[in-house]
Amino acid sequence: MAAEPIADGAVVIRGGRIVAVGPADEVAALHPDAAVDDLGASALIVPGFVDAHCHLEWSAFDGVIGPRPFGAWLADFFPRRRRMDEADHLVAAIEGARAAAVAGTTLVADSGPTGAGVEALARAGLRGVVHLETFGAPARDDEARALADAVARRVVAAEERAVRIGAGRVRAGLSPHAPYSVGPSLWRALAADPRTAGLSWATHVAESADEERLLAEGTGPLADLFAAAGVTPGHWPHPQEGARVVARLSHHGALRAGLVAAHCVRLEDDDAAVLAAAGVAVAHCPRSNRHLQCGTAPLGALRAAGVEVALGTDSPASGGDYDLRAEARACMAAHGPAGPGAAEGLRLITAGGAAALGMGAVAGALSPGRPADLVVLEAPGPVAGHPAAAALGQATRVRRVLVAGAPVATDGATTALDDERVRAEALTLNARLR
Repeated sequence: MAAEPIADGAVVIRGGRIVAVGPADEVAALHPDAAVDDLGASALIVPGFVDAHCHLEWSAFDGVIGPRPFGAWLADFFPRRRRMDEADHLVAAIEGARAAAVAGTTLVADSGPTGAGVEALARAGLRGVVHLETFGAPARDDEARALADAVARRVVAAEERAVRIGAGRVRAGLSPHAPYSVGPSLWRALAADPRTAGLSWATHVAESADEERLLAEGTGPLADLFAAAGVTPGHWPHPQEGARVVARLSHHGALRAGLVAAHCVRLEDDDAAVLAAAGVAVAHCPRSNRHLQCGTAPLGALRAAGVEVALGTDSPASGGDYDLRAEARACMAAHGPAGPGAAEGLRLITAGGAAALGMGAVAGALSPGRPADLVVLEAPGPVAGHPAAAALGQATRVRRVLVAGAPVATDGATTALDDERVRAEALTLNARLR
């Protein structure tokens, strides 16, 4: 993704890093001592895929909650989620990391309430940032500061664990879950705390009409759900009656450079420009948006405004499966002829994802000096024309997945996990959540 595709190309790897990329005959002449692994005419070598937004801890919800409007889905999800204990969260996160690895993902932006993604990604050998989710809408600033302090201590503990077990590949971040579940006082307190201010941040923004109604009117399915649970929703006052979500966040100074905002379906005409000016990236999740009947995000407007857009698989709880190539195909189908083609679809799950996460120097492209995070795909026959179409093709399979030059998955099986046991434990949990 750093240059035009190379036919009959080669990648040289030493010490876990890429040292050369180019036509095979030229590369071989410059590196005569390199062992050659000829992958054949039907193979494609592409950068490792980057999932800009997912929830590894919800992997065991596959097929549990069918398509329905957002508020109704959340009302079904909440009581099932409460059935999970700490061990269940880890089981689910490991299964999510396994599924991501065999699908070709090498860098994961996870959001979860327990931080189990740290151990899951470390065990699978993947790179990632685990955004620890937080919730709360305290009315007073002192309450917000106390809650932010507790959150910061949890994030610090997650980061210490990531350093200890993540081999330098996993780090912790922060996710104020969404404007409807986190109020502006807590958001400000987290942004002011030096332990959390400089971290990678992720959130859900303008996902549904139900969210919009709650913030604008204090009514609707989400308001009823929160009232029944005895939970205070986020309240983001705005001088303009009926102001939508992005305007409310901007009014309270919540938008910040480096923030990854998932979904962004319900945008007004100038919202994309507001996000771009603030340096906010967007994780587009077309399959989740369809499953939750939220609509289609205005991808064209976001890209035209200069917003960095990437793709996220969200989770099996809302129709995803951690397969970014499937997400790219869904994106292309959702936006039709005027939307992204195969080349742009491939960029969204490689260079676009890395840029959205602020990790463009580490992931998303095959170029000398970068870690050797790559995927070997095998098309059903010799590759002709632009290889992006073959790379995203449903008949093309993932042969190998490398992180820092070491295999993490081969032919549908991971190298570090006991896949059979991981899958069996996840299926047992899935049955209990139904």
